[in-house]
This record gives sequence, C-alpha cells and structure tokens, in this order.
Amino acid sequence: MDAWKGAALLLVGHGSSRRPEGRAATVRLAEEIRRRNLFAEVRECFWKEPPFPSLDLVTAPLVYVMPNFAAEGTFARRLIPKRLGLAGRLTDLSGRRVIYCDPVGSHPGVAALLQSRAEALCRSGGIAPETTALLVIAHGSRSGGAGQAPEAVAAALRAIGRFAEVATAYIEQEPRVAEWPKLVRAPSVVAAPLLISDGMHASEDLPPLFGLSTPFGGPVAFGGRTVWLMGGLGSDPEVAAMVLDLVRAADAMLAKTLIGQ
Repeated sequence: MDAWKGAALLLVGHGSSRRPEGRAATVRLAEEIRRRNLFAEVRECFWKEPPFPSLDLVTAPLVYVMPNFAAEGTFARRLIPKRLGLAGRLTDLSGRRVIYCDPVGSHPGVAALLQSRAEALCRSGGIAPETTALLVIAHGSRSGGAGQAPEAVAAALRAIGRFAEVATAYIEQEPRVAEWPKLVRAPSVVAAPLLISDGMHASEDLPPLFGLSTPFGGPVAFGGRTVWLMGGLGSDPEVAAMVLDLVRAADAMLAKTLIGQ
C-alpha cells in the first residue's frame, strides 16, 4: 500500500447521457476512496458522459485503472483498454506505468454481498428466504456470451442454500428478464440486479417488468407473486473494499509477472 501513496486510481464508470443518477455510484465510490487517503489521486470518469476516460485526468507516474462495471464484458475487456491505449494488464505509456485491474463485479465477494442485501430485505419485509426466490439480473450480451460471471454468482448463492430458488435472467440475452415468471415458482420474489449503477436499465427498463415505477422498491403484487426489486450494487459501502482488494490482486499479478521476466 505504500506504493499507492504516489499512485493514481482512475475509476471508469458507464455513466448515462440521459439520466444523472447513472454516474452517482461511481462518484460516491471515488469520494469514499479519496476519503481514505490511500492514493495520491482518485478520479472518476465515464464512458457515456464527461469526464470521458483519459489518462490525462491524473498526473501520477503509476496509474491503476479500475472498470466500475458488474462483469468482464465488452467494455471492461476491450473498449476501455482501447480508449486508453493500453496493451494489456501492464502498459508503459509516455513515461508512466498503467496497471489495468479486473472490473469491480469480478470480485469473489459479489455473491455474498447480494446474499446479505437480499436477506436484509427479507427481514425488513417479514418474509422467509426459504420460501422466496432470488432472481439475479445481469446485463448480458446481444451475442449471448456474457453469462459466465452471473451464472457463477448464482451457483454460489445456490450453494449457500438460503433461498428457495436462485435463477438468472438477462437484459440483453436469453433468458430475458421479462420471462421471469416462468423462471421461478416461489410466491415471493426478490429481484437482485447485478448492476453497478441505477442508470437507464435500473431506472427505466427493469421497474415496469416488476410492476414498479422506481429503480427499487416493493412489495408489489405482480405476475401472481409478491415482488421486491433491489437497487444496483454500487450503492453498497462494501464496494470500496472490493476495489482495494482488486488493486492488491493487480499488484500481486504484476509482481509475479516481473519475477518471471
């Protein structure tokens, strides 16, 4: 962590050109990490709105780039590195060293975080997890190839065994979220978006599918069930700790790479 004192952390969020709340989770996350005084600089930037991703936003000679995305999809795997001119996990660029970290949603603690949030909702709603279905909602990909991480999260939740059912649904691939009544049978359903922000998908696309007009809420009677919809993961304070874990993992990866050279 001593090396972080002279380094910058650049958080790259999705943002939204239409909804200001699309940036809120990344802004809060940057503020929380800045408050801890671990890095020389902590800046946020966004794919869909200014400030756009650029290494010019920070001046430190060592830069950690962290995609604040829920999965290692097209943005984290290809588009963000291309925009920043990165050649891989480690890039020496214009006299600076840039370390590209795994996206926030790849952290192994995501399943436990969803579990904790869903159980807290059950307690406040007076329902038993054992009679409730947990529906994990991910973005997915139009090519249909982005389900690995969400399915791993769902498998981990099933292994914990607290909920009657755990199913997955996707915004942009099969099975679609609109089909959720066919995917679970329990009378009570907690819909848990595997999304970082409460942007367009969380604010506009998902609520009507669960009889709601707000990004999260419930209980509502819909589709013959009692339904709750949770907000995005990015609002949880535990996400800051996940970011720091992933920076440590990047440091460890870099150390092994340098030793092997």
